[in-house]
Amino acid sequence: MDAAYYEDIAGRLRGLQIRLSDRLPADSHALITEFIDHNELGLALEQMADLLAESEKPVSPDERTDMLTLAKTMEIERRVNQALALCHPA
Repeated sequence: MDAAYYEDIAGRLRGLQIRLSDRLPADSHALITEFIDHNELGLALEQMADLLAESEKPVSPDERTDMLTLAKTMEIERRVNQALALCHPA
């Protein structure tokens, strides 16, 4: 994969982080940003999904689709899908 691929994924993750910021714990933003900055993109997505699931926060159909699309691209779809299954629809 080339640098443009990783930049695209990182940008999409940053967008999700912004969209979900009202439902993610305030103290988690620095960790998620650090994962993205250090190219730990799968960990960033898993962390977002886990945090939403732990607190059973609602996720809109569009957000769910975006997260699962990214997860499929990164080949972590099963893991993210399991976490999102615990989230209520928005």
